[in-house]
Amino acid sequence: MLRRKSSEELSNLSRNSSAGSSSDMLRSTSLVNLITGKEGPLEDDDAFTRLKSQKDTVLLLVDGVRFLLKRKTLLSHPETMLGGMFGENMERFTKENGDGEFKIDSVSPEIFRAILGYYVNGEIKVPYDLNMYEIKEACDFFLIPFNTTTVVSENLSAFMNELSNDGSRRKFESFLQTDIVPGMAEAAMKGERECHIVCLKDDDIVDWDPEYPPAVGEDRLSVVKNNEISRFLKYIENREVAKTVLQEKGLKKIRLGIEGFPTHKDKVKVTQVKPRGGIQVTYFYVQRPFIVMSWEKEEHRSRHVDFANVSTSCQSHRSVNSDETVNLPPQNLNAVDEIELVEQRDQEI
Repeated sequence: MLRRKSSEELSNLSRNSSAGSSSDMLRSTSLVNLITGKEGPLEDDDAFTRLKSQKDTVLLLVDGVRFLLKRKTLLSHPETMLGGMFGENMERFTKENGDGEFKIDSVSPEIFRAILGYYVNGEIKVPYDLNMYEIKEACDFFLIPFNTTTVVSENLSAFMNELSNDGSRRKFESFLQTDIVPGMAEAAMKGERECHIVCLKDDDIVDWDPEYPPAVGEDRLSVVKNNEISRFLKYIENREVAKTVLQEKGLKKIRLGIEGFPTHKDKVKVTQVKPRGGIQVTYFYVQRPFIVMSWEKEEHRSRHVDFANVSTSCQSHRSVNSDETVNLPPQNLNAVDEIELVEQRDQEI
């Protein structure tokens, strides 16, 4: 049975692999021999030299640790990246280094050893102290299914969490196309550059008094009624996944959370002060998920420009010919300087 290396041992392997020539590194690095089941240093290992020279073996180098296994072990799963690398049609694209090794990047030796379990016995056994997120990333990289059939984990909570992340991403992308994008498009066609969407339940009834509506910015507010979206976004982890998806699609100023939303009138009271004819209306609020996002491109440009001064300055500049000079009034020069400083400061931001 293979023994799991400690972090100190792996650190020593990494230091050894970065020093000396390739032949010295070969002799000073440990070997995980999946053919014989042996693991240890390469010194005086005649079996390693003999097996390495055989055409049906493959030597993989992962961060200073070598994995020796039979080629047919990888070819048993041709749908994966490693199975394709050593297939008949891909051999000409897979190049080994001077020591007859194939280097594998983007994964640690411990994670890779767990991944190879899929090729050896059909399942990836994950000890409790291995990072499940790294296992998931490695499965995606090597094109190995990440599910209950291929992964056996001692940390069931971490395993279920990664499965939920996969499921929530697919679910939110579905919600995005069917329910969220139409609300964004409606705001965009009004000339807006941002959108505020509130996700209500199907049985929520919105009954606003047309004479005394709540001050919620209803002109920029979009309401989506969908029990599944409302339930989906109540979890913090799902909102984090949704935010990542929106960021990948180029949106900005993204905020997701739970907020109070007014549904119907709760109280009507007559007051001495008369901001609204002496009537004060209180609404009943329910806590529902919301999404705020923006697609504004030039968000850092100044919005506080004196267009009267800009117009005067531009007219003065346009009246200048190539052979004459015009002296602008002091206030116009100051206005031009101020605008230039504002734009320069915005660019620095």
